[in-house]
Amino acid sequence: MGKIKEIVIGADYQVTVRFDNNHSVTIDMNTKLHTARFSELRNRQVFNAARTDGKAIHWPGGISIAVSEIMEIITK
Repeated sequence: MGKIKEIVIGADYQVTVRFDNNHSVTIDMNTKLHTARFSELRNRQVFNAARTDGKAIHWPGGISIAVSEIMEIITK
């Protein structure tokens, strides 16, 4: 996959990731919310504040998920 072009935050802790090669994937973050790393994202305001730099999705508090990890999530 290429660089992240855009992210769209959806209902029920879904994130649609659009790449610069016109592919997109939707990841379900629900199962991740119960881990120590992503637990702060249960706060909907924090979750909705997601941004991208093209290489990863970043949330407030230093929480991030890289393109390679996104690909691991969707292939499981």
